[in-house]
Amino acid sequence: MKTLYCPSCGTPFVRATYNEGTVEKMLSRFNVHPFRCQLCSRRFHTFWTKVPDATHSVDRRQYKRLPVSLHAEAFPDATHRIRGRITDISVDGCTVETSELLPLGTFMGIMIKPASDNAAITVETAAVCSVRKESMGVHFLELPSGDKYRLSQVILSLLVGQSVHPNLFS
Repeated sequence: MKTLYCPSCGTPFVRATYNEGTVEKMLSRFNVHPFRCQLCSRRFHTFWTKVPDATHSVDRRQYKRLPVSLHAEAFPDATHRIRGRITDISVDGCTVETSELLPLGTFMGIMIKPASDNAAITVETAAVCSVRKESMGVHFLELPSGDKYRLSQVILSLLVGQSVHPNLFS
């Protein structure tokens, strides 16, 4: 069976995603399934005879969260700063461990400090979409294009590390 590649950026890091609407459900009967690129976010359809992995029945995310340990600073307003640690990340969101949790639905900005880069990645707008004990799930809404590219490079390095060392990320 061939390897799938993103038609936009050419990466092999794609993930099966769920069907949206009746047309996609009908297409899946003819083995045309939706996939999502984990780097550039492009959603595309392709003929695929294998059954797409059923991970989204448990995890409905379109992007795979990758384990990581990065310093982060959230700022819900101009005067309030919250320090935390990102424990998993994708191009679409992350989990932030912190002792100071924000309420569900709070909008904020986030500065992510990658280990391999001196400059922080800035997410201009993010929303708290889940709150758990000592952590909150965050969905990225607005990233400047340069920071979006740098974030995708961090994700790429994590995905490459995962494919080289699959047992480390099981």
